[in-house]
Amino acid sequence: MIDPSGGIKLVEDSHNKAAIKGLDPEFKFEVIQAGGEGLSACYQCGTCTGGCPSVEDMDYTPRQIIRMVAFGMREKVLNATTPFICASCYLCQMRCPRDVKITDVMAAIKSISIKYSNSSGNTKGQAFYTSFNEIVYNLGRLFEPMLMLKATFRSKESFGNKIKYLIKSAPLGIEFIKHRKFPLKPQKVESIEEVRKIYENVRRMEAEK
Repeated sequence: MIDPSGGIKLVEDSHNKAAIKGLDPEFKFEVIQAGGEGLSACYQCGTCTGGCPSVEDMDYTPRQIIRMVAFGMREKVLNATTPFICASCYLCQMRCPRDVKITDVMAAIKSISIKYSNSSGNTKGQAFYTSFNEIVYNLGRLFEPMLMLKATFRSKESFGNKIKYLIKSAPLGIEFIKHRKFPLKPQKVESIEEVRKIYENVRRMEAEK
């Protein structure tokens, strides 16, 4: 059994038997309950990782994440950036020879990670995900400058590092504005209530799981 980051250790429990520290055997079932059905069928062929367009920016590959969930590596999975970097392109899911719903597993992990963000640590991925949904709920569309500010100040970085990041990103933002890729002020869509109904229905469905 391999922990990609070396975080699993064999320890002696109170009964002097070998035990594994840092694992939650119920975590796999929590992910399945949240929508990650079928992950137990994975036989680690790596097809998902080989075709993933975002894998170079992930801290763990999709194959590793599936295995880590199966092992019960709750804290490491919930703090991973992989589920948040996943583009939900469904390429891995289409190619999987075992019909594992990998994209759904990633979505389930994101949902759990946001739910327990206070205990799991507010990672950059969680900050981005929460900020993105908050803006779309309020405006019905994305407003990129607001997303950058909200996600940056929600992150765990020190205040000084947040300011440095914004200053470093400013030239790129200016270029976007010059080429009219960024709107200068937020705009609400006309059918904002329809967008909010979608969010509210999803939240209700999540609460019923």
